[in-house]
Amino acid sequence: MSDCRLAKSARRTAIACGLLLLVSAAAGHAADCDMAQAFKQPDGNAKTGFTPVWSDREAKALFFIEGLNVNTDGTRRSYSVDDFWGEETALNNLCNAMSDACAGLSKDGLRSRRLLTQKAFANGWPAELLAQTKIASAIIPFKGGKPCPPVDGFLVSATALHKPNVADVCDIGNYADALVTPALVLPKNPTKNTLSEFAKRHAKVGDLAVALVPGSSAPVFAVVGDTGPAKELGEGSVALNGKLLGKSAAPANYQEVRGKGAFKGKAWTVPQALVLIFPASGDSADPYLTPERIDAAAQKLFEDWGGVARLNACAADYGR
Repeated sequence: MSDCRLAKSARRTAIACGLLLLVSAAAGHAADCDMAQAFKQPDGNAKTGFTPVWSDREAKALFFIEGLNVNTDGTRRSYSVDDFWGEETALNNLCNAMSDACAGLSKDGLRSRRLLTQKAFANGWPAELLAQTKIASAIIPFKGGKPCPPVDGFLVSATALHKPNVADVCDIGNYADALVTPALVLPKNPTKNTLSEFAKRHAKVGDLAVALVPGSSAPVFAVVGDTGPAKELGEGSVALNGKLLGKSAAPANYQEVRGKGAFKGKAWTVPQALVLIFPASGDSADPYLTPERIDAAAQKLFEDWGGVARLNACAADYGR
């Protein structure tokens, strides 16, 4: 899971400026968007608390504009008990794999949570201590009532997108590697018996997608790889955000992912992206997990839909 505590004012400025550029660019072509608002997604990252999501007449595509936070799940160095804060080689802060995300804890409380987690790990995850760590089994898979054994010093982290018929939840090779697979995160269902607005329109994990940075003519093809908080929108894998930002090497650690300390100004958060999702386009028998398969399948869908010209036309209409 990502740390969604962003500098929201910077995101808003980027969105406003980006939309102005798109309106100007759209004036130069004759493509029509032919999409309209389908619903407003509750979104804690949006200024108004909601992000409009558009659909075409045939409900074959969903479109929105939002910044993209970073999802690191499925990588081989996402979370570490020893490198709890991601200051060395871990790509995430272990609090982000806990059910409460350490929210509201003071400096001393954060230190206590770290020490408690390290003690629980050192003692083989006894049930009482494990419960106090609040590690979420939806993020760090459990086997035999305990988190999976570390792989190369890092905890196994799961993604909702995975190979079919997983026999061993602790085999990290089953999941979508956020360092390799360009992937988006969609909001999960609000309750067990209530579908999200995306799910009502048949958009789900495994579906193909496209993302584009305003002003760019190079779309990045992706897959819906995971689900996140029901009231947030805008999260991409390390691989997706890296391609959108033009980065050529993997981040060193969580500090770089967040653009902190020595990495100030080099964060992997995308200030704004045009996102297009193709509902019911997934392959459940052979999920899209590799960039090669994703590129080939998503590119065809995107070009048949109208490509960059239509996407820019939608962005220009979206900003009015």
